[in-house]
Amino acid sequence: MADHLELNAESAASPRRDGISPQSRRHLQMRKEALAAHPQLRALAGPDWRTVLALPVLLGLHWSVAAAVSQSNLLVVFLAAFLVGQFVIHAAGALVHETAHRLIFRGERAKLAFDLGLETILGSFAKQLTYQHEHLSSHHPYIGDYERDYEHEDLCAFKAREMLIEGRPRLQRVLTIATLVVHLLPFGFIISDEIFPRLYQRLTGRVAKDWQRHIQATSAPVWQTRLFIGWSLAVNALLFWLFGFYGWLYHNWALSIFLGKCGISNLGQSLSEHPGDNDQVPTRSTYGWINRFLFNTGYHNEHHTFPNVAWTRLPRLTAGAPEVFNSRAERSYLGYWWAHVRGDFLTSRRNPLQQQDQSVRCPRAS
Repeated sequence: MADHLELNAESAASPRRDGISPQSRRHLQMRKEALAAHPQLRALAGPDWRTVLALPVLLGLHWSVAAAVSQSNLLVVFLAAFLVGQFVIHAAGALVHETAHRLIFRGERAKLAFDLGLETILGSFAKQLTYQHEHLSSHHPYIGDYERDYEHEDLCAFKAREMLIEGRPRLQRVLTIATLVVHLLPFGFIISDEIFPRLYQRLTGRVAKDWQRHIQATSAPVWQTRLFIGWSLAVNALLFWLFGFYGWLYHNWALSIFLGKCGISNLGQSLSEHPGDNDQVPTRSTYGWINRFLFNTGYHNEHHTFPNVAWTRLPRLTAGAPEVFNSRAERSYLGYWWAHVRGDFLTSRRNPLQQQDQSVRCPRAS
């Protein structure tokens, strides 16, 4: 168990065994230091099957709201999706994170059954599988490496916004507001991906997508992807049959808001976790009440240092090694989200490439 605990970050299904990033290596060193000083922490490793009990609770809550708004109107559906639905989806997403690390069930069949239960809540059309593979094979071993860590924003999209902020700030502010409005629409994050990269390319004259970047994350087998897509189709049909158009719309609107720029807790959490270029403190944690709802995903420094300790035992890591786990996020998730919006979507996840001329990587549009 101890060997598995120490090697987990390095063996996280990496598609290319060429070492890990400096920030990931720092977490390995933090784990060694913590275990040397507090060997009792080894006993915290392992899954916690009791997490499965959260599944019917979240499903019941989500579908209860769908039933409640089924005879209402568009405004009520939107408010329910924005104020309740996106946070239920975020809680379910925290469970996706947990099952990705096999911290609920180790066995393939039990894990598959649990993941299908999550798909009943999420209706992600297999996107949860994409997340699981990218999280394990891209993010954990390559934190802070733009070329390999999928959580880094596309460099060309960042540079396009930066050009407008510096040269035409009022226009960028209009685009920021327009982006938020579009992301508040049902399926707005999909619509946005079709509109704004083309618009930025036209306004800046440069390509707004980095085609040279190849994350090389692993992927789910085809049969599993097809199974989850079919499951999502069946879930959507069931929602429509049980709760009508408005009940179905509530679910998809909540999922859309969660995935977009108006996903306050989701985007805020992502912005809070990794400051970027500080290898001494590669990851920050957020403590407080929100962890009770998001299955302790705020204990992010602890998680990256001990990635196979279940969420129920992460606070015991903090208490057991306070000299190791003392990197606290400066703001709340709402605070990071609001700073992101006020800064016209400038990211808090820094990397040296953002400060360099990218005219070759992001050339003039033909």
